[in-house]
Amino acid sequence: MTWKIALFIGLIGVLMLILSTVLVRRGRAAAARRPINPQALQADVEAALDRDDLVGAVKRYREHTGAGLVQAKEAVDRIARDRR
Repeated sequence: MTWKIALFIGLIGVLMLILSTVLVRRGRAAAARRPINPQALQADVEAALDRDDLVGAVKRYREHTGAGLVQAKEAVDRIARDRR
């Protein structure tokens, strides 16, 4: 009986993981279809960099562009380097 409960809880966990992955990918796909406003993107990223919030800058870049984490980090690093 105990192993059935453990199996059930494990299956629920796997289903939740699959669902969250699908929802995240769907959100990124929707963000990628939105037109990018370069001025708003630049302003949001620079505002976060002004606050020394690198993580926030990467997050804003990803929200605006739908880019992956590595691509967004590299882009924000370039923006920060160009500002110096």
